[in-house]
Amino acid sequence: MLLNDLASDVDGPTSWFDAAAAQSALVTLGFGAGVTYALSHQLPSESLVSFLSKSAYEHWADHYLGEDTRLHRFHGMDRSEVVENYRRLDRGLIDGAVSTIITSAVARRPRANYGQASIIRREAEKKKRHIPVRQLVDRARDVIQAIHPCFMMSPLAVSQYLPADLHFDVVIFDEASQVTPGDAINCIYRGNALIAAGDQRQLPPMSFFAVSAVDDADSDEENLATDYESILDLMKSAGHFNALTLRWHYRSRHEHLIAYSNASFYDGKLVTFPGAIATSADMGVKYVHVDGVYRRSAGQDNPIEAQEVAKRILHHFETRPNLSLGVVAFSAAQRDTLENALEIARVDRPELDRFFEEDRQDGFFIKSLEFVQGDERDVIIFSIGYGPDEAGKIYKNFGALNRQGGERRLNVAITRARQLVEVVTSMSAAQMGEVGSEGARHLRRYLDFAERGPSALSLELGDEGRGTDSPFEDSVIDAIRSWGYEVQPQVGVSGYRIDIGVKHPNYPGAFMLGVECDGAMYHSSRSARDRDRLRHEVLEGLGWRIHHIWGTGWYRNREREQATLRALLSELALQPMSGRTGPAESKKRSTPIEVQFVDTVFDEAPTWAIPYAKATPDRIPQWMDLSDARYALQLVAFVREVANAESPIHFETLSARLRDAAGVGRVGSRIRNTLVRAIHFSKIDFDGDFLTVGSVSDVRVRMPSDGATRAIEHIAQSELMEAIRGVVQDAGGAPRPETLARVSRLFGWQRQTSGITMRLGGLVDHLIASNELEETAAGLRMSQ
Repeated sequence: MLLNDLASDVDGPTSWFDAAAAQSALVTLGFGAGVTYALSHQLPSESLVSFLSKSAYEHWADHYLGEDTRLHRFHGMDRSEVVENYRRLDRGLIDGAVSTIITSAVARRPRANYGQASIIRREAEKKKRHIPVRQLVDRARDVIQAIHPCFMMSPLAVSQYLPADLHFDVVIFDEASQVTPGDAINCIYRGNALIAAGDQRQLPPMSFFAVSAVDDADSDEENLATDYESILDLMKSAGHFNALTLRWHYRSRHEHLIAYSNASFYDGKLVTFPGAIATSADMGVKYVHVDGVYRRSAGQDNPIEAQEVAKRILHHFETRPNLSLGVVAFSAAQRDTLENALEIARVDRPELDRFFEEDRQDGFFIKSLEFVQGDERDVIIFSIGYGPDEAGKIYKNFGALNRQGGERRLNVAITRARQLVEVVTSMSAAQMGEVGSEGARHLRRYLDFAERGPSALSLELGDEGRGTDSPFEDSVIDAIRSWGYEVQPQVGVSGYRIDIGVKHPNYPGAFMLGVECDGAMYHSSRSARDRDRLRHEVLEGLGWRIHHIWGTGWYRNREREQATLRALLSELALQPMSGRTGPAESKKRSTPIEVQFVDTVFDEAPTWAIPYAKATPDRIPQWMDLSDARYALQLVAFVREVANAESPIHFETLSARLRDAAGVGRVGSRIRNTLVRAIHFSKIDFDGDFLTVGSVSDVRVRMPSDGATRAIEHIAQSELMEAIRGVVQDAGGAPRPETLARVSRLFGWQRQTSGITMRLGGLVDHLIASNELEETAAGLRMSQ
């Protein structure tokens, strides 16, 4: 039978031998178990390749998971706990730095009411006739810088209030694009290091007084210092400074708010973060067209548009009272018209007056285009103002935008909002037609963006067709979709995207969960702080709930990971999205800093000085002939007892103690010789004048305790220098004469003789020469 089959199947034997050879080769390569399983279960030949490939990959993964300790150290849940613990410790490190700074400043606080400290206290208690600030800083500079090490001032204030020779470790310019080199030089030379923070694509330097005096449609920016080069430009062109680009942008709670600037001014290099609310009436950029008329020849304003803006302001505080608001007019004339229109509209709405109280931090404002740098609010309303005139014609004069740097002013304005921009305009991009200046061209493009959305910039914002980065993400998405949830992969616009966004079933346009896998996007940040804390906090601030799935956990225990994820989704689907977003809150410390206020009692004796403790040795027997040097050994115990109590002690003071203990009238030369021999036998350090027990660093300053003072010649140099250090340190800084007077009073000298002044003055010079003290125009201070 078999022979007949072989005879009828000419190619059969060849196929059989080929199959046997292939099976042998697969067994040799380690696929024996897989081949046996495939044959026993009669798997289709077309499935064999994918089956064996999967088997190989699983074997490879199991091998490395078992061999590499970095991979099997943590399971998924364990790793999440490690990351959360890291976040807590890292936040604690930042919070702890605040306490450290406060403690350091308190430690430098003056502990005595003399010297520079007394100048500050005296001026604080005055009701009138205060000395000028510049004089105060000059005379009390050391104490002021010690307790207040950071000065925040404009370049003009630096020139007005700080002495020319006052120096700092670091000078930092914020908004450096607005500071001319001429204004900056007066600050730069005061520092040992220089940092300039700024954006060359935002406002250039300008003359404040020129702008205040002249601002109309035809000459808004004539007197702005647009031809001046900023200190930022100068530093970048010099080539000697290290430059660091800050790419993260997280002010905007919706990516549309920064999309235009990112695409048009920053070449798409900003890393922006998507918000959990993709579409909302209170998020993004909103276009509002008004049939307004620009009064070109009369007020150079647009009253109809101003009335619409006034209505929207009142509507905002009626419907969004928890969101801060600012209004930006594109000319000073339109700003004034807006203020008048709002004042009229408020007459019938007195209950809204509380929203218009002055608050520089978050209060309502109406400002013209060039004065909004540094401001930010939850909602910004633009009043373009320009548009068709009474004859229906649009002239190509757009005030500040027509001037050099006009596009930079526009960039500042359109990046002020955290949550929503409402563009109120009487003209569309199409109506503007061809324009000449760069600023006007950007205005036309921005109006087009506001009207048509991201498509105007050819951006794929929120593109739901974007694919995943890995099969791992595909596997997670398949699981989520199988549970009935709608999923969007790669949520975001720029350099950062959330791997998987799960949409809320009850809130269209909102994501209830962001799933982050440990793939390319997670590892795109090299530092743990960026990757595991800062980025996570930014996303939470934008309304996201983030769940991390670790690849090893998903591979090893997929059922547990799926159960955890599914339970979380079920919980979030029942929760509202309203609590996720709202006004951007200022950053709060995780642990409140407790500050205790303690009044300094300046009349207390210094903590570093103690009352003089006089030794009380036993009386020396009368039979002991102290003039006989053979009795020196019997005096060793006496010398040690007195020296231990009164070190450092002058030889004359020790002689006086011996005279009292022995009951002799005077200590002559022979008794002195015996005492010197006893000192030698005692092994106590003796330099010919002073006996010192222990090291010089152990020396304490001693004040008179019983009214008896020591002559300056009988006080060791180390003790006098310690007193000088203490007086200067307690005061924070004091003039030399006052320092010497304080030291004299400390030792009980009612009259400061020339000898005392000369001795103390020489020690001050010695401390200056050894870099322990510095002498400035304001007096003596501890070396920095």
